[in-house]
Amino acid sequence: MKTGAEIHRRRKVALKVLKIAVGSCVAIAAAEVCHLQYAASAGIITLLTVQDTRRDTIRLAAERFFSFLLSVLLIFVCFRYIGRLGWVNYGVYIFLMVHVCYFFGWQNTISVNAVMGTHYLMTPDYSVNFAANELVLIMIGTSLALAMNWRMPSNLKVLREDIRKVEDDMQQVLLELAGYLEGNLQGEHIWIDLDRLEEWIHEGLERAHEHAHNTLSEEDHYYIEYMEMRLQQCTLLQSLRYRVWRIQEMPSQARIISAYLKYLAKYVHEKNIPDRQREELQEIFDRMKLQPLPEEREEFESRAILYHVLLDLEDFLLAKQRFADQYIRGRNRRC
Repeated sequence: MKTGAEIHRRRKVALKVLKIAVGSCVAIAAAEVCHLQYAASAGIITLLTVQDTRRDTIRLAAERFFSFLLSVLLIFVCFRYIGRLGWVNYGVYIFLMVHVCYFFGWQNTISVNAVMGTHYLMTPDYSVNFAANELVLIMIGTSLALAMNWRMPSNLKVLREDIRKVEDDMQQVLLELAGYLEGNLQGEHIWIDLDRLEEWIHEGLERAHEHAHNTLSEEDHYYIEYMEMRLQQCTLLQSLRYRVWRIQEMPSQARIISAYLKYLAKYVHEKNIPDRQREELQEIFDRMKLQPLPEEREEFESRAILYHVLLDLEDFLLAKQRFADQYIRGRNRRC
């Protein structure tokens, strides 16, 4: 059974292909209606300008315009003032143009500028009218790309599915860690599930960035911040699992932490503000201080590791606390 993320990915690819095909055809037709030379180039410009997100398309369209102005200047220098040397002129132009594009970070505009150079190579016309012809080709191609990407399909449903899956999997990992501390579960299960959780968070973070780049709204950075918070928590759980893996024999205090992990797993959800969980953790710190000192070296080392586990859990809760202070408490006050 396909997940919502897989379905969204396939739809996105299919829609992009359709946009490129339709946009390129319309761009060529518009250029021909305007009686432009090299009208087919408008379709190529549309093809190369349609990006995965609206923000990327807008940025590339702006880069195309500014790189066009610089390219026209370079063409006049390389084709008109050096002398008519054919392919030598074109080679010098490409050399300079590519350097300029890399300097300004406009690498994605190189292909279109190179095609424009071939137009001047085949038609050595350095008039304002021919430069205007090239500019209108770029304007038609980029305008059609912007029009094709102006309305992007929402992936809010997929993002909500990502959040639910991340929380379910993180809850499962916490319960597995609790079972391992009790000696009821082998570590292999935790290692596999935790690695899968981290991979899924990375994928969710990528989709969150894509969503923000399509909506162009600062409010939609919520999903980015959420996934980054979960990624930070996952990194702490990775550190925690390596700590407990080093314990040769679990001391009795491990059951206290195990019980807390089971308690904590119930509150791994988006809207939870971990005030109470932090209070409970502080109580455990206090209880551990009242425990009698270990008599053997091995027990001392094991309990030292457990203390660092508690510190990891404190950072785990602080990550959610910072997210809650920024996004959840404020919303609750406004409501």
